[in-house]
Amino acid sequence: MASRTAWTAGNGQGLTYGTLINSADLVSMANANTVLSSVADIANGTFLDMFMDISFSFAISSSTIVAGANIAFWIELLNQDGSTYGDGQLAPGTPAAKTPSPAPDGTFPLFAAASQTTLVGTVRRLELPPASFRVAAQNNSGFTFTAGTQACKFRTYNLNLNN
Repeated sequence: MASRTAWTAGNGQGLTYGTLINSADLVSMANANTVLSSVADIANGTFLDMFMDISFSFAISSSTIVAGANIAFWIELLNQDGSTYGDGQLAPGTPAAKTPSPAPDGTFPLFAAASQTTLVGTVRRLELPPASFRVAAQNNSGFTFTAGTQACKFRTYNLNLNN
């Protein structure tokens, strides 16, 4: 029998998209602001999933996106004190004009075009730590998100090594 490697659904969220960052955390978030998710910790020390995809749909007023605009994401580990995430700059659910210290774990470049009202994309195959974490998102679109519904979801998966 030949050896085969294949994707398999994660032990935590799995292949069905679930909420990663609450819409309320993202509503009216200004450009260059970052928010740490207020969704409960993802307990990957228990699930031990290896990878995550992040899919987002953010609304802005009709605007012209310029070259270099992006949405950035950080995986913020729960520190040993059991209450602080990442470098401790961000409070869950509260956007702030701050950038986490490490480089982003994933960045999605936005395409330059006029009259955009919805920013959508998927950041694929982010490597997950075997620990509890939350995700932070930074709006680098050049514009404030609207007061309407914002969506940021995730799914998890692993490799199945069949021998």
